[in-house]
Amino acid sequence: MTRTVRGFALLLAVLATSSAEALGTPAAPNWTVELNSLVQEAIQGFDGELSLYVLDVASGEEYAYDAERPTYLSSAIKLGVMLEVMHQVDQQQLSWEETLEFTPSTVRDGMHRLHRARPGDVLAISTLLEDMMVDSDNAAADLLIQRVGVDNVKAQLASRGVRTGPVSSLLDERRRIYAKLDPKAQNLSPAQVRALGKHDSLESRAQFLSKVMTPATAWTGKQLDQAFQAFYAENVNSASMRDMGHLLQQVVRCEGLSASSCTRAHALMRACQTGSARISAGLPETAAWAHKTGTQHRRACDMGFVSLPSGRTAVIAACTRNFWHVADAERLFAFLGASIWRTLSAPAAQVSRSAE
Repeated sequence: MTRTVRGFALLLAVLATSSAEALGTPAAPNWTVELNSLVQEAIQGFDGELSLYVLDVASGEEYAYDAERPTYLSSAIKLGVMLEVMHQVDQQQLSWEETLEFTPSTVRDGMHRLHRARPGDVLAISTLLEDMMVDSDNAAADLLIQRVGVDNVKAQLASRGVRTGPVSSLLDERRRIYAKLDPKAQNLSPAQVRALGKHDSLESRAQFLSKVMTPATAWTGKQLDQAFQAFYAENVNSASMRDMGHLLQQVVRCEGLSASSCTRAHALMRACQTGSARISAGLPETAAWAHKTGTQHRRACDMGFVSLPSGRTAVIAACTRNFWHVADAERLFAFLGASIWRTLSAPAAQVSRSAE
């Protein structure tokens, strides 16, 4: 975006504020105007796209940038899994002590804590939830999804106002992606999907997929990139940042959760170990940031809630698309974290704006 266009966008914001005041309607809060200027500046140097939603929970004031677009959530879909698990525990359909067995069919790409698990190991629901939320373990996530039911996860999100596309297990996600190149990939074994995930570069992964499929086909990294884009277009495990922001607001307020489940949800999100270079990198070290990240090819998300110096809470839901380097997306997230903290912590943001 050119300096002229940025200046025009800022002028429009000022004019809109002045017009609103003249008509006796609420003016845009100062923090949203300042944040918009910072966001516009940041995306100028970002080789990708951003969707962002920020909400001051106490006042209801909000900032939205392309926040209505359905966006692939990657591992942030695990927020919905967590809430459905807690719902079933609260309804006594499930207990924290119930165990699930780790089997050869349980392996996934993106295994972290569970990469040490062996067939026959039994794992408590409470442990699997911690593995999924703190370390974003995909094997733990799919064990929980299988137990509570993928349709129930989608229904849980819908009941909370989150409009999604199809909701899928993480194994089925991967199969759908690779099936864009060859429909037979729907039959890839969990072990094969895990092996594919160990190849960081698209070219290497495409070559490995070529060897796995029968008859072998010489897929390229470019073709695999196109397969990912085709998959994203189906809006699987996708939602808008506005809807995810409202979901997080419910978590902040413990809506639809027992007191003990809400305490557990907040603690797990504060303990999240992924995304240290994202929004948290722009926040003060003392800031209490509770969140969940998501990362996939040319997609990255970070969303959660942070306590402000005033004692109020701000919800932040952000996802990026169509970049080539995760480090670029993470620099943008860190800038957003610093910008949101700065604008919402300013004295002018401490009082909600109202009509004169």
